[in-house]
Amino acid sequence: MAVKILDDVIRIRIDSTQVVGAFMRLLAEQAASGETLAPANPANRAIYRELAPFRLVEYSYVDATMGDIEGVYVGFADGSLYSVSEDIPETVVDALVAENHDSLAPLYLYILLAQPHAAAEIAHFLAALAEHLGRPLIGVFRDHDGHMSSRAFGEGAETLPEIRLEVSKAVLEANRHLDKARVLKRLADRTVAADGRAFASITYRFSPHLAEFPSIAARDDFIAWSRTMCEWIYARWCTWEDMGMTEILRPAEIASEPGGEFTPVRLVAPMEYDNGAPWRAFGGSDAASAQHFPHSDAAISDQEMRHSLDLAQAYWRYVTDTIAAGEALARALSDDRRRRGMKPN
Repeated sequence: MAVKILDDVIRIRIDSTQVVGAFMRLLAEQAASGETLAPANPANRAIYRELAPFRLVEYSYVDATMGDIEGVYVGFADGSLYSVSEDIPETVVDALVAENHDSLAPLYLYILLAQPHAAAEIAHFLAALAEHLGRPLIGVFRDHDGHMSSRAFGEGAETLPEIRLEVSKAVLEANRHLDKARVLKRLADRTVAADGRAFASITYRFSPHLAEFPSIAARDDFIAWSRTMCEWIYARWCTWEDMGMTEILRPAEIASEPGGEFTPVRLVAPMEYDNGAPWRAFGGSDAASAQHFPHSDAAISDQEMRHSLDLAQAYWRYVTDTIAAGEALARALSDDRRRRGMKPN
């Protein structure tokens, strides 16, 4: 019986050279017609402009057959990784575009899958994502023979000479074809403080927020809980408004240790809050034992649904209230230091 080849990461190659070149040509055309002035660092702006659409995608909605998406990360040639929802430091992008603009190192997006998938399923996802973004994509994943292959996705993409060239280049960049374990290892190396603290980024009310936890296990527990909460809401357990949100929530993601003035807010993980009540909302005591909504008591009993919602709402209120208070205190302290002419921490 043939072994089915699966992959646990979807990789998307972004050609930095073409991105910067196209933006430079656009600026030249606009300047010639008197439409605009070039930004101070156009190559830097070109990269941020290219990444912007990927920051707005709700990846879990792109293709329902793909299942859970555990995170989406931007990878640079120096090995650094950033969540697509993070603010990538200017210095990192400046370093990328500091060399000859005719031969810049490519960027890679790594979409981490909760469960490995076959090549045909990954291709289906990439086709849907290309259509959603309205632009061609270069996907890199294992084919049915187990070889790393690259393909173009998007209407008419395979007929474009520059896209065909990108496809050829992608196959040869083996050092950028990270699997899930290597992505997570690199993230761990960059996202855990020397004293063991770990961080998660979560976006709600249209703003990103940074949470701090005493350990990797506590952070991962929070990320898993946020993912489970989203799954239950998608399954019509309640509405986003019932949880106090005006928009669809993206589950929390691993984040790097902050620097500068940005101060993370310390949270208690779900497994440690009120004797694990946040997980009991989902019929379990942790991520492994939590139930899918259709199989839970909450799906068949109004009383159990109300109880489940009460437990989840209590923890989510704790999260948002604690973050709001922590961020307000950090702003007040920062303002006070500025008024006193002191340097920020």
